[in-house]
Amino acid sequence: MKKNAAPEIPVYSYLSFIQTNNLITVINVLLIITRIDIVYDVLKLVLFGPITFYFINYYYFSKKGNGAIIIRDESYSLGKYSFLLDVFGFASFLLVVLTYYFYREF
Repeated sequence: MKKNAAPEIPVYSYLSFIQTNNLITVINVLLIITRIDIVYDVLKLVLFGPITFYFINYYYFSKKGNGAIIIRDESYSLGKYSFLLDVFGFASFLLVVLTYYFYREF
């Protein structure tokens, strides 16, 4: 059985994508509420957001030693929270699509 030499990479990556989705959702909701018509490039946020959040997460959880906040053991297994994280990740993507649609169409 192969052992993953860097088990934190998938965890940080998934967390980064969810954080990017949440950032875009918050931006869209604020723009909907304030009725400001700014055409921003979502593609750039989708491309550079996960990379930026990955390095922030790596620094905060690995370098500063706060990894025990999200993961309790060395296997980097989320255990029973894995399914909930998948549901939340999918839901956050749907929120991005829905809020961007309402922002651009209305």
